[in-house]
Amino acid sequence: MNDPFKSIRDALALNPTPGPRRAVEQSVIGPHELRILSANVTFSVGINGSHSVLIEEAIANAALAAACDPDTIRELIRQRDELLRLVHDYRGIALFLARRDAAAGNDEGARMMRLTCSRLNDVIRRAEGAQ
Repeated sequence: MNDPFKSIRDALALNPTPGPRRAVEQSVIGPHELRILSANVTFSVGINGSHSVLIEEAIANAALAAACDPDTIRELIRQRDELLRLVHDYRGIALFLARRDAAAGNDEGARMMRLTCSRLNDVIRRAEGAQ
């Protein structure tokens, strides 16, 4: 499985400063007034270049970073993983129903359950990062 959230999981495993954050201008402030990030209006891109952004964009970047505190991200990933497990379960149920319907001669029911399995397989592939 190619986990599309591996870099986030790896970053969370480093145990970043927990707790809520808030944006103040271009900075992200964490618990105990700890300055976590300063989203300056100029940042480096490429090897020797720089790219200037509007102050409003830098402030928006800081607000986004503040909203993405580790506890929130952990909870979002936990919920996503739980939902993916449920989709796997529902695919198994749909497969069982397709086989049951086919054995009972209910071709339309079996076709609908196979279609459901196919759609659930697509969802699982996308969620697991497969193309």
